[in-house]
Amino acid sequence: MDDRLADLAVLAVFFVGSHFILSHPPVRKFLIHRWHTWPFRAFYSVISIILFIQMLVAYGAAPDAALFAPALTMAPLIAMAPATILILCGYTIVNPSAVGLEDLGKARDIPGILKITRQPVMWGIGLFSLSHMAARPVAAAWIFFGALAVLALVGGYHLDRRKLAEDDKDWTALAAQSSFVPFAAILGGRARVTPGQVGWWRLLGGMTLFAGLLAAHTAVIGVSPLPSDFML
Repeated sequence: MDDRLADLAVLAVFFVGSHFILSHPPVRKFLIHRWHTWPFRAFYSVISIILFIQMLVAYGAAPDAALFAPALTMAPLIAMAPATILILCGYTIVNPSAVGLEDLGKARDIPGILKITRQPVMWGIGLFSLSHMAARPVAAAWIFFGALAVLALVGGYHLDRRKLAEDDKDWTALAAQSSFVPFAAILGGRARVTPGQVGWWRLLGGMTLFAGLLAAHTAVIGVSPLPSDFML
């Protein structure tokens, strides 16, 4: 393996591993007991940011070693609109699974997006990551985006199980009307949601964010987000 790919792989393992270790209940409880909640969160965030930046730099330096062909270049165009909506919704509601937004008791009703999935941000990041893996079947992309996908989806599931195990009354009430897997509670008849309950401005904001990312992609990333068939 190329040394640059090896460096990226090691950083990806540290990035994902640090999240799982620090969120492991015995470790988390011990550190919160020693440092209190917000110092622990600050430490967790600093470690995450440092490792992510290092992984991003290593990804930029890694060679394009092809894994297979053809690339599914349309995947991000299909997945990124729902991904941006999920992420925007997740960060603009009282969200019991997001740091700093977890006081569900301050919300009179369960936000509409949480009836679709209890982990909107994690699923948004998961869609973003998996679609970019499909569009870029090279080793570096699969290591980088694969790490994000594992952290989002496996980590989100782990967080969901931990919250359920804590038997918090607010989380239990949320779980009764929602699901980890998107739309599972709705299809199972445990929840009903309308676009208005999600928030029309959130849906429009997510689509606007998607359009902005699409427009800026070539200038910022250096690669057109549109398949060559779309280019004039």
